[in-house]
Amino acid sequence: MIIFIDTSAWIKYFIEEDGTREIQEFMIVESSIETNQFSASAVTYAEVHATLKRALKGKRITQDQFDQAISVFRDQWENVDIPIVDNTLIVKSGKLANEYALKGCDAFQLASALIVHASIFINSDVELHEAAKKCGLQVWNTATHHSKFK
Repeated sequence: MIIFIDTSAWIKYFIEEDGTREIQEFMIVESSIETNQFSASAVTYAEVHATLKRALKGKRITQDQFDQAISVFRDQWENVDIPIVDNTLIVKSGKLANEYALKGCDAFQLASALIVHASIFINSDVELHEAAKKCGLQVWNTATHHSKFK
């Protein structure tokens, strides 16, 4: 199974908010299954770092929590499949942005999930969730559904 996780869902692994426990459990269990492969967009690396830094700056997390989160994220990243950023992905992102009125990074996330033929698309954004469903992906919005695949 190809499990595509976007930044909004992955960040819940590190910052306590609605859906954190579920995403932590899911990632731990699913990453232990040999036939599963996590995938993410290339932009996710920068987005997770930026979000964690903003959380530190805004005092939502401590320096120790930041350091630990960055370390764990980098370890997780080593086991994630990242689709190649090429013209096909870029053009697909633009088409999705136009078709579903998505923000640029959200369109890039969705295009990446479609390129890798994701079995499930995990996110935490209502507009992105709806666009992914319309594209035929099985989706899990960790912000609104605490059980998987709704």
